[in-house]
Amino acid sequence: MLRYKNSNYNVIFEDGDKVVFVNLLTEAIATVNKEKYNKIKEIMESPNKEWSREYADLKNDLIYGGYLIEENFDEIQHLKAMNYRSRYDASFISFTIMPTMRCNLDCIYCYETHEGPTMDEKTTETVANYISTVAKSKRRIHIGWFGGEPLLKFDTMKYINEKVIKACEEYKTNFSSSISTNGYLLSAEKAKLFDELMIRNVQITLDGPKEYHDKYRPLKGGGPTYDIMFENIKNFFELTKESRITLRVNVGPDNYDAIYKLVDALEILPKDRLRIYFRWIFQGGETEKEIHREVMNFRGENSYEKLAKFYYYASQKGFETFLPILSNPIYCEYDCESSILIGPKGEVFPCTVAVNEGNEFGKVTNNGIEYDKTKYLLWYKHDAFQDEECKKCELLPQCFGGCRNAIVNSGVRGCPEEKTALESFARLWYFTKDMERKLKAVKKDENIKV
Repeated sequence: MLRYKNSNYNVIFEDGDKVVFVNLLTEAIATVNKEKYNKIKEIMESPNKEWSREYADLKNDLIYGGYLIEENFDEIQHLKAMNYRSRYDASFISFTIMPTMRCNLDCIYCYETHEGPTMDEKTTETVANYISTVAKSKRRIHIGWFGGEPLLKFDTMKYINEKVIKACEEYKTNFSSSISTNGYLLSAEKAKLFDELMIRNVQITLDGPKEYHDKYRPLKGGGPTYDIMFENIKNFFELTKESRITLRVNVGPDNYDAIYKLVDALEILPKDRLRIYFRWIFQGGETEKEIHREVMNFRGENSYEKLAKFYYYASQKGFETFLPILSNPIYCEYDCESSILIGPKGEVFPCTVAVNEGNEFGKVTNNGIEYDKTKYLLWYKHDAFQDEECKKCELLPQCFGGCRNAIVNSGVRGCPEEKTALESFARLWYFTKDMERKLKAVKKDENIKV
């Protein structure tokens, strides 16, 4: 007879007259009334007792959700296998391309210098040829555009995407593309080409209503940006059929109380093609600015709860929200050897917050990528499953060791703030999933009536 034990990754909390069970490994979420919870509590305290009738059914439900696991089941080893499969999967490859380090904005918190090289025709051709060649041996290829501001080099984007799409069609390789842009240069002329270029996801940042956004994200040399960006977003939805927008909202002490007003303003946009997430302004580079100190002081001890309020509000308004940590079984794409960041001179950098001179660990050439093996191996050296603190952490199934750049460059674990607010995170996750379920039910009911 099989023996069972409790999972190490259960988070259990009350929500009014219900009790909610979340398992961070299986991602199962269940709710029961308090009477049933008392029975479940008995089972979890004595999982190997001979239970019958309703108790036996409840025990089977707990096993199904991963709240109870076989006594010999090693959750750490299971997570390790999941993580390694993703980190070393060679069947697909994802390229992030920075066609320029320059930007048309001068955001007051930005970690980039806004200066530097732009991809020339020779490098563009080398990169396009390399990715097209790689398409022969991959099941799937993704190209993400980043900067600087990538739309400053839209011709480069267009040329590379078109060439790689053609190669993928020839080799029957799946292709997708995305872009992270400030949106200021997202004109109607460019937007009309996004479906053709297969750019399916567009990330744009709006930092509150006009008066706060324009303070945080002014034009280079000064000048407002909010009105043009918002108009471009509206036009984008009208001019494309398949592309979606992921809206990032950076939060600081100045715009904190105005975020609700921004969410209200977004009501005019098509919610089925928009998702939103909220992040504290963070110090991505080595240079600490005054605003970074102000944000850290403002966040205080209940930092996660302060930010979670906006997720609750947006979900109640019917928006799809996005919790960035839910990208398992990795912390971020740059944990994977198959995620490659190419700079404007063909340099290969480890990740988007490590694009300073000296951080490059490879270069795209006519013969493929030539790596600096010492730097390359150092980047991938950290392994959460060889770190005793990580192995003991209840958030491991979602975090997988945290920010690699933090531990490589400072020796300090880059733990996400969800670690210090585990129940608050689980509550928010449950709430957003519950709202999504209710909205789907409403839409289904409306379709039936029609």
